[in-house]
Amino acid sequence: MAERLELVAAGQRRAAMPDQPHLTSGTGWGGFFLESHKVSNYDFELPDHWVPFYMVGLQCARRCVRHFFEGGRQHVHKVQYGDCFVLGPREFRRFRMEGEGSVCMVSIDPLVLQEITGDSSRRNLLDLVNLWNGVDAVLAQLIHRLERYAAVGSPGGRLLGEDLCTKIAEELVLRYSIGRAPLDRYKGGLSGARSRLVREYIHEHLGQDLDSGSIAAVAGLSKYHFGKAFKDAIGMTLHSYVLSQRMRRTQDLLARTNLPLAEVANAVGFSSQSHLTALFSTRLGITPGAYREANRMVSLRLRSNIDTVRKAASA
Repeated sequence: MAERLELVAAGQRRAAMPDQPHLTSGTGWGGFFLESHKVSNYDFELPDHWVPFYMVGLQCARRCVRHFFEGGRQHVHKVQYGDCFVLGPREFRRFRMEGEGSVCMVSIDPLVLQEITGDSSRRNLLDLVNLWNGVDAVLAQLIHRLERYAAVGSPGGRLLGEDLCTKIAEELVLRYSIGRAPLDRYKGGLSGARSRLVREYIHEHLGQDLDSGSIAAVAGLSKYHFGKAFKDAIGMTLHSYVLSQRMRRTQDLLARTNLPLAEVANAVGFSSQSHLTALFSTRLGITPGAYREANRMVSLRLRSNIDTVRKAASA
């Protein structure tokens, strides 16, 4: 995947925005890409162009106006703070932007939506209702969460980012597809044998940056179908399950070893000691250091009680 969001103008691919982004997601979220811009004052025009992907965006603009051209006529939209937009691929458009503020854009590979809707034909693109400016609280919240997660370096790994991206794609299908295309539901479920293989794989690779594609391959399912089947079988999302297992192993390592916290974090797949500490404290209400100390005190008391019983028995 490219390192920038791109469009096609005059038969040439080029960056979608004229300025450098202040944030991108990198290539870690298969089929999805995030790019965010903050501009204090801009005035630019994009010529006739089309994009090779689906796109959603969240605009936090001030005094921003979009001039777009449709059917030979110019239309003017005043962009409100918090407006969203939705665009489909391969539709020619042209517009000019004036103002200041920020915009966060998320592109979605057409193959992702084909998988979600169960359409195996690569030639049939899902038609969307174009939304230039509009209020969508659900979509805005998802994009904002994804942007914040990318901004802090995706400390929980790819799984949470992929989960948020999938929710965004589902919103497009359910609320913006022409004719309201249904989500494809996998009817096969996750058998006991497949579930066991998946859990074994997760436990063996817990210290790595797990991604849903690799885990789904163990079950022989697509990423989207696997996510639904896993939640139905286990009762929680894949990300939630992996996080719970990482927390459990963290507790075990804190109680049984003297490994430094940074090494514990690395061993269980957390990006840093600070991320481990923040999550551990939030979920258990105690810091990792305090948890280790409390377990040591319990262990010392148990040993003391055992020694007392042994002495009494031998007397």
